Amino acid sequence: MRTVALIAVFVVLAGVFCGGGKPDSQTNKPAMAAVKWPAEATGTLTEDEMVQFFKILPTFSAALKAANWTPKPPNEEDGPVVSLTNFVEGMNLPGVDDSLQKVGSSWAALRPALYRVFAASAALSIDAAPPEMIAQMRTDTSAAAKKGAKDYDAFKSACSQIPEANKQAVAGHQQDMQALQTLGR
Repeated sequence: MRTVALIAVFVVLAGVFCGGGKPDSQTNKPAMAAVKWPAEATGTLTEDEMVQFFKILPTFSAALKAANWTPKPPNEEDGPVVSLTNFVEGMNLPGVDDSLQKVGSSWAALRPALYRVFAASAALSIDAAPPEMIAQMRTDTSAAAKKGAKDYDAFKSACSQIPEANKQAVAGHQQDMQALQTLGR
């Protein structure tokens, strides 16, 4: 969880992502367009879903390990929403669904929970971004800092789509979330 959160904050604050929109006149790369999460990410994350998520997480992690899953680094041109989408979809490997079915679940049942948990974690990370770092980024007049501030604002806007209840559900399970640090290992 901490790794995913740190990656999300790093990606946002480093300004290494972009996607769609008109080219930035100084970098000739597309500016970050308004982004939307997959519908699964913005659905309500229930307590029952959280309990089921953590119940099957060890089996899921073992299935990822057996499939030799390694998270792919995000592409520079992908925004954080696309990167997290690719992260989740990259976990749908041969053998994962069979393993999940042995514990009464499936990839189709787990996938929406993964989206909700990771999106809520990213939103919590954005909410917790140190104000002094944001202020410094906004006062820096370099092209990279201006782009970073613009991209940060776009991702913060995307994170505003995540229900507050989902963020509270994830925040309330911080101890359980530690298991995500060893996902697939």
